[in-house]
Amino acid sequence: MIRHLVIIFLLSLISDIATAASNNALRAYYETAPNCIVVLDGPMDAGIAGGQRIAAALARQLSGRVDRVIHPLERRRLVRAMAVDLEHPGDARHFAAATRCPAFLRWQVLGAGHDNALIWSQKYISIGAEIIRARDGTLLWQSHANASRNSGDVPLSLFSLPIALFRAAEFQNDDDAVASMLDDLARRMLASLPDLR
Repeated sequence: MIRHLVIIFLLSLISDIATAASNNALRAYYETAPNCIVVLDGPMDAGIAGGQRIAAALARQLSGRVDRVIHPLERRRLVRAMAVDLEHPGDARHFAAATRCPAFLRWQVLGAGHDNALIWSQKYISIGAEIIRARDGTLLWQSHANASRNSGDVPLSLFSLPIALFRAAEFQNDDDAVASMLDDLARRMLASLPDLR
């Protein structure tokens, strides 16, 4: 009984701390709302999709909430031209000042993959993201989201078994499902970002 109370207390404390951190980040976002955000690279391979596709989906959805977004391709071109490393804080500050873009969107894949069970197939991905101020690394906003797609049928007879197998295999190779899933994921993730345009 006491052990359960301690666990409940700890869980509520952790929840309160996470909520307070999120509220402080949101407060910082409102105090110095960025008019421009640079979308940074994540991992090159995210299991079911390349990192460039995820970054592009995030940039596309972010464009509807912020005045200016430096998309991944433009960022790569500018980084090469300026010969900077955005992982280095001094270079990141220089890049932010030169482009007049004070914030960076960092993201990471929390989990991704696909499952196959002959007549059923699923793809899933989970991403966490945060917007930080370039000059001092202050967290302005953070979020995470999950998305999944699945396909499959329960065969009602021996004649429908090959059709179910074909549909599950076809879904596993369907690149449109991944593109749709990435856009949904980015839209869900950025839904909590205030629109200050």
